[in-house]
Amino acid sequence: MNGFAYKDVGEMRVYPLYCGGDMTDWAIFDPFDARVGTKVFNPYFIYVATHPDGNVLFDSGPHPDLRTDPHSRLGASADSFQVVMTEDDWLVPRLATLGMIPTDISHVVQSHLHFDHAGGLEWLTRAKVYVQREELAFARHPPRYQREIFVEKDFNHPIQWIELDGECDIFGDGLLRIIPTPGHTRGHQSLLVRLRSQPVFLLGDATYLVSKMRTRSVPAIAWSPDAFMSTWDTVETIEQTEGARLVATHEIDFETSVPMAPQAWFA
Repeated sequence: MNGFAYKDVGEMRVYPLYCGGDMTDWAIFDPFDARVGTKVFNPYFIYVATHPDGNVLFDSGPHPDLRTDPHSRLGASADSFQVVMTEDDWLVPRLATLGMIPTDISHVVQSHLHFDHAGGLEWLTRAKVYVQREELAFARHPPRYQREIFVEKDFNHPIQWIELDGECDIFGDGLLRIIPTPGHTRGHQSLLVRLRSQPVFLLGDATYLVSKMRTRSVPAIAWSPDAFMSTWDTVETIEQTEGARLVATHEIDFETSVPMAPQAWFA
């Protein structure tokens, strides 16, 4: 990120907020893994970055109805995901653990618009919501192979969309930089946060597991394997040049690898 004059990051932090998850087959992570046929817990996370000029949310997580009536959101495909959530595992209760309410969020970066990432948008209509233009079009008219995991009710609200065509430096100071990372979906994007101790690269679903990215093992839910390959090259270049820590939303070792808020955070 040469060429930016960074302001002092001060007490800027990134708070990972756990939002439950689902039991899914190993095939989702890698259709050729030896563990295919075995169920594994797939966690959901959202993240709050506290910038001096506003609170930025990366992804809005699952809708609370996924816990009480998953079929109302996912239809028959709900039987494939086996959602595991408590009444606190969604946006509003998780923000409350930080002493926040949805109107305290001024900017939302949606990695993409699948049901487990975009279910909280209806509580965020006062925020600016950053999405790649291609992602919004992809979500509104999804291909048959991803139709069940885009839920129109998640994003059919009076949302203040900021439609992007590429990178975006949210505050113009180099501290929070949106970077396109297509592959999982057509318009997937990730967020590079330049913290005092170490930059954190919030990948969303640019890869499910960093270990699978290292071996270039494409997951089951993919828009384009070729785009994944290019994205992974980009991610690793940023990791090396920035010294960034890579944080994938669905890392299955999250209990030991993620500093979960409100007790812990990235800073």
